[in-house]
Amino acid sequence: MIFSRKNLILVSLGASLIGVYLLLTENFGAWQDPNIFFGVVEGYVWIGSEKAFPWAQIGILALSAPLLYTAYTSYQGYIETLSPDQLRKGYTAVLIELGLTVILTLVFVVLVWDSEWWWLDTGFYAALISGLVNLWAYRQVL
Repeated sequence: MIFSRKNLILVSLGASLIGVYLLLTENFGAWQDPNIFFGVVEGYVWIGSEKAFPWAQIGILALSAPLLYTAYTSYQGYIETLSPDQLRKGYTAVLIELGLTVILTLVFVVLVWDSEWWWLDTGFYAALISGLVNLWAYRQVL
């Protein structure tokens, strides 16, 4: 299946914007621990997280920055033809975002490993899937 260059750039723009939106509005992950006094103690990693402050905010903003740059590059590519240097910078931003997603997920898993129950949530999947879609789109364009 062959896609035009503009369609691939548009797919990348959409994936980046959806990824940023979900990262900023949804949980990245969560955990629960039993407590004899309070029943269950829960913690959520999201942009307004108090239990994971300030690391949750730093991680989510660090994931959002490369996605925003990729969205900006894709927008520029949709309006006008991008130079190979601009495409490589967008591709590098995609690789940085995917690398940060893996690293921050491993940090989260290590920190909550001893919890009774933990899970990765919408923000994680948004970052991972938008990064993979962008990787595919930029590889097709390059």
